[in-house]
Amino acid sequence: MDPLEHILLDVSASPLIDLGAWEQASQLILQSLQKGLMVQRVSLWLYDLGDQSMVCQLLLDGDEFATEALRLQASQFPAYFQALRRERAIVAHDARVDPQTAEFLDYLQNHQIFSMLDLPVRHLGKMIGIICCEHTRSRRDWNDNEVRFAAAMADQVGRALNADRFLCAQSQLEQLNLQLEQRVEQRSQQLADTDELVRRAHQQMEAQARLATLGGIVAGVAHEVNSPLGVALTANTLLEQRLQDFIFGMRERSISASQAMSLLEQMHESSLLVTANLQRAQRLMAQFKETAAHQTRVESAPVAFRQLVVDLLASLTPATRQVPVFPDVYIDPNLTLITAADVWLQILTNLVINSCLHAFSETAHPAISISATLNDQHELQFVYKDNGCGLTAEVRKQIFEPFFTTKPNAGGTGLGMSILKQLVEKKLCGELNLLDGPGFGLQISCLA
Repeated sequence: MDPLEHILLDVSASPLIDLGAWEQASQLILQSLQKGLMVQRVSLWLYDLGDQSMVCQLLLDGDEFATEALRLQASQFPAYFQALRRERAIVAHDARVDPQTAEFLDYLQNHQIFSMLDLPVRHLGKMIGIICCEHTRSRRDWNDNEVRFAAAMADQVGRALNADRFLCAQSQLEQLNLQLEQRVEQRSQQLADTDELVRRAHQQMEAQARLATLGGIVAGVAHEVNSPLGVALTANTLLEQRLQDFIFGMRERSISASQAMSLLEQMHESSLLVTANLQRAQRLMAQFKETAAHQTRVESAPVAFRQLVVDLLASLTPATRQVPVFPDVYIDPNLTLITAADVWLQILTNLVINSCLHAFSETAHPAISISATLNDQHELQFVYKDNGCGLTAEVRKQIFEPFFTTKPNAGGTGLGMSILKQLVEKKLCGELNLLDGPGFGLQISCLA
């Protein structure tokens, strides 16, 4: 494999790109560009005021990173900004005489820069800035492979920025949810003497919890589908590059049979990678779609119970992966229930989120197990367990009381387990019991 392709694949596969670690991802991309192109200086610039001003976000000079507040104005460098508006690469073999970059002559001379390679950075289809590569001490003639490599690395910037903005939006949503929960807690204290008002507040929170579950599904879609789509995009870029090399070689008759076969094999591998990741994204979308459909379906209907549980757990991956914990499901695939799927989705969501938030702070190997069977009386025996810190005797007495929480200062409202108990008893006409033993265990019994 070409060394530049190897570097590009390493960057694309790095978890920093999709985890919202913007600063670390930016540093990784600049370091990889510097290494692949063997240049002294690489920098990342983003538009500040429309397309009239750019600000340097990060500069790598040798081994040192700098975050100086450098700014370029279109009024000072009109030819350069005019070239940027074409949204194409600026390939300046001799930057001091190239009409697109000659305006920077003083800057180029001060830093002994002879050649520049600037690539557009795009986010959601719009150009938002550039990656600038600067070669010092001598003139540099950039070849097509280097330009394609730098362009593909610039695409990784847009991908990292997308993950960062998603994480910021998720953080803002969590903050809003925290503020909402705090307001509900304050309000509930005021309504403690009036049973009717407390009952209404409880019903309102139950409805909000259902909406929060659907919101979690949407967040899961964006987060989980982003990774396979990113890998597929990178693989497709490589496929296009190899195809261009093959076409050029055939047109110029400069390619041997062995070289042609090597290119075809690389194209085949890239095609398989694209297909596999798109199929993975398709499977995830199907799971999320089915879970969302169940969430909005309130009447009882035949449900493949194991698939219902598996689909819900897929939508909760952003929460379980942070622990990390990967729930084990012990349910017969042939078990079909006539039940309200939306009720079970809310029950499972409350249980899993409760474990993730409260159970595993001191657990080396977190685990959750979910099982369901039918007894001889055709009753469903649903059992949920985790191996977390468990419940004290005092907590076991109060766990199902409205507004009881062990973490009042960490966003807990104390309604999750209370809502769960009401769903089991009023919606499923069932019985709920805590299990003895280490960790947290709970059994739900109801007619199937």
